[in-house]
Amino acid sequence: MESVAALLPMIPSPLLEYSPDALEWPRLREHIAGKAVSPPGRAWTLALEPSTDRAWISAQQARTEELRAFLTGGGSFDFHGLFDPAPLLDKARVAGWALEALEILSLLNIVERVAAWRSLLAPRQGQPRANIGPAVHALSAGLEPHDLAPLLRMLRGKIEPDGSLADDASPELRRIRRAMEAQHRAIEASLRRAVRTLRDDGSTQEDLITVRGERFVIPIKAEFRRRVPGVIHGASSSGQTVFVEPLETIERNNELVRLLDEEQSEVHRILVAMTAALAADAPALTLGTVILAEVESHFVRARFALEFDCSMPSFADALHIKNARHPLLELRMRKEGANRPADPGPDGARSAAGKPVPLTLALTPEARQLIISGPNTGGKTVSLKTT
Repeated sequence: MESVAALLPMIPSPLLEYSPDALEWPRLREHIAGKAVSPPGRAWTLALEPSTDRAWISAQQARTEELRAFLTGGGSFDFHGLFDPAPLLDKARVAGWALEALEILSLLNIVERVAAWRSLLAPRQGQPRANIGPAVHALSAGLEPHDLAPLLRMLRGKIEPDGSLADDASPELRRIRRAMEAQHRAIEASLRRAVRTLRDDGSTQEDLITVRGERFVIPIKAEFRRRVPGVIHGASSSGQTVFVEPLETIERNNELVRLLDEEQSEVHRILVAMTAALAADAPALTLGTVILAEVESHFVRARFALEFDCSMPSFADALHIKNARHPLLELRMRKEGANRPADPGPDGARSAAGKPVPLTLALTPEARQLIISGPNTGGKTVSLKTT
C-alpha cells in the first residue's frame, strides 16, 4: 500500500526562473506549515511550490477561501491523531496477523477523524449541515462511499489507554474475567485462613499473600516449611523464607492458570478480528488521511489569511496589486512590536505605526517593463519581493 507521503500533492512545476530562496518562500511556507497539528498536514503544506497552472491555483484558492469562511462562521475541526497509517495497514493486511492493541488504538484515531470529517460534510438526518462550500466537498467526494460507522462500533471503547483490552471487548472476555475474579477471591480466602493458622503457631511472621510464577503462595519460615503440605515456589534472597503453595489451593491455582490461558487466547482472537476489520477498510483510511492532510493544509492557510487579513486574489492577463503587504515583513514587525519612524520612499517598507506600508502596483498588458526607483532603505527590495 502506498504511504501518505507518496500521495502528497502532485504540484505543477514552478517557472524555471523562480528563485524560492531569494524570495524567502521556504520561510513563509515553514511558518504556515508550523501551525499544522498533524504530521501529514504539515508535510502537505511543506510540499507546496509556486505554480503557473491557473486551474490548480484557482482550486487551491477556492478551498482555502471556503475554509476561511467556515472558520469565520465559528467552524472547527480536530486534526490531532493523524499520521501516515501505511506501515500499520500493510501489517494488518497479512492474513491472521494481530496488531498490538496500542497500534490499533492509534489507527482508531484515524478512523475517528476520517469518519468525523465525512459526517461533517454529509451529516445524518437531524444534524446541521456544515457551512463548507463546493470546492472542499469536491476534494472530499472520495469518502462518500466509505461508511466507517461499523468499524467505529467494533473498535471504540474496547482498548484502554494503557493498551489492555476492556472487559466489554467481547462477551467471552467478560465471562472469563469474571470467572478469574471469582477464582481470585476463592484462592485468597483459602490462603488467608491458612496464614492466620500459621501465624498463630509461629510458622510465619507476615500476614501476606504473594504470587510466584502465576501461582498464589504464602511466605513460610524456612525451618517450618515441612509443617505446610504443598509445593515450594522459591525462597527469599536470605533463604530464611520459602514461598509455599498449600495443597488445598493447588487445584484452584490450576483453574486460575487455565483461565489466564483462555483470557490470552480470547485477547488474541479479538486483536486478530480488529486487525482484519482495519485491513478491510484500509483503502478508505489511506484515502481519508490523504484528504485530511490537504484539508488541514487549507485550514492553516485559512487561519493565516484571517490573522493577516489577506484577500483572495483573482487572476488575469494584467498585473494589478492593490494595497499588498509582504507577509514575512509584517510577521517580523508584529513579533518585534516595532515602534519605529517611517522610512522615506514612495513605497516605504514600514509605517510609523510599525506596520508595512501597503504597496499598489500595476503593469498593463501593453507595458513590458516597470522601473522601481528610490533611495536606500526606501523599500525597493520589499516591493520586488512582494510582487
